[in-house]
Amino acid sequence: MPTLHIPWKAWLLIMVGFILLASPLAMAAYKGPPHSAPVERTEPDPRFIQYALPAGSAFQILLQTPLSTAINQLKDPVEGVMDHNLYLNEELILTKNTRFTGYISRLVPPIQGRNGILQVMFKEVTTEDGEKLPIVAHVRTERTDHQWGGEITPGTKPMLSTQRVYGLGEYNRIVFGGPRAMGKEIEILPGEHWILILEQPLVLLKPKTD
Repeated sequence: MPTLHIPWKAWLLIMVGFILLASPLAMAAYKGPPHSAPVERTEPDPRFIQYALPAGSAFQILLQTPLSTAINQLKDPVEGVMDHNLYLNEELILTKNTRFTGYISRLVPPIQGRNGILQVMFKEVTTEDGEKLPIVAHVRTERTDHQWGGEITPGTKPMLSTQRVYGLGEYNRIVFGGPRAMGKEIEILPGEHWILILEQPLVLLKPKTD
């Protein structure tokens, strides 16, 4: 059987063609080096002790900012200071006069038939050594939506109303009807005690003393 001799130049052309043909497939299959997820440190710094305050934790503060639905605007800053030291398992976590910074999150002027509405949220706490930590906290009020005001006002005209009570008969009483009265402004003076409730956990790092 005769031996097939291919000149070396032909071999070179065949190899170059094969490389050019395979290159697009190789490039399509190559996705580059794997991308690692961001590395997060999970071990605490040995110089510090970590304290985690869960959502629902409460702080008692003294309001420092006068508030009024007649004067203030939405997003106006609000400040308060803690009026006591906060301990956790006999360890001092936050000192008295720790500062809390917030803002007016809702402000609705009064109208005829309804009092004004005011709501405040807190977004930052400044510790004694100047460290600023983000928080999400609301002020505990008598309303379930953590606001002040919004009460419906009574009518403005006295009217005689006949009431009927089983076993007692009828009697007359004065009620207010007609157009409702103009609502009242919400005014809160500095020095008022507030209870702040964390809506998200707060992590504090305290340096070890030993």
